[in-house]
Amino acid sequence: MNVDEGWFMESSPAKYVEREDGRYYEERLIITDDVDFNAKWKLQSILAWMQEIAESHSRVYDYGFEDLRAKNACWVCLRYHLKFESYPRIYDKVQTYTWAEPARLGVYPRMFSLEDGSGTAKIRAASMWSIIDLDERAMVNPVKLGLPPYPTRKIQNFADLKPLSKIVIPDGEEIHYKYKPLYSDFDMNGHVNNTSYLLWFVNCFSLEEHRKYEVRELLIHYNQEVRPDIELDLRFIRSKDQVYFSADSEAGNHFQMLAALA
Repeated sequence: MNVDEGWFMESSPAKYVEREDGRYYEERLIITDDVDFNAKWKLQSILAWMQEIAESHSRVYDYGFEDLRAKNACWVCLRYHLKFESYPRIYDKVQTYTWAEPARLGVYPRMFSLEDGSGTAKIRAASMWSIIDLDERAMVNPVKLGLPPYPTRKIQNFADLKPLSKIVIPDGEEIHYKYKPLYSDFDMNGHVNNTSYLLWFVNCFSLEEHRKYEVRELLIHYNQEVRPDIELDLRFIRSKDQVYFSADSEAGNHFQMLAALA
């Protein structure tokens, strides 16, 4: 191994690199299961991929799923802000970069840049995460659990991506419906997976609307986890070029999202 390249592993078809500047790299081949009937990468698949490489990078720091589960803890995503310049299509190879920014008050920022072969960013995202105790379902200091200090290296933020921005609900046609999450909605931490909300969202549109419109920006707030046996009130508000989507229950708001369409 060339020590100048940092941690490195290669396997087919992806390869994994943490570079000297702290950015973590993976190449992703878009396959048939990733795309919709327009042959474009699906939103829920994009988010699932970003979370997968976040997990892979966290393992480099000894903060992966198994590291945290051994301490009865797990990662929880709090916020996302994504911008889409264009959508990768079937059999495209996406050069994916992610990096961790210094944590503050128990919140861990993470950035993503998904690029084509020429280095042009197709999708960029900023996110915020926390670590919770699985019994208490509350934030916990990982150092007190015996984990090494989380990296504090300053690398790069995106000035135009503000995951903590307030979501302003637009005026428009409003639809409500009840939904009780199913087996396929839950992840290995026992709560509704972040990607499930996006699947519920895209299923609110007709096939014709999916032909006509694209989501170009997403601001997502995860406010409270959804565990089994909770019935949700899903709220969908459509304006001319914005869509608001949220999930509430008797416990309060669990999730809200604002999408910009083009």
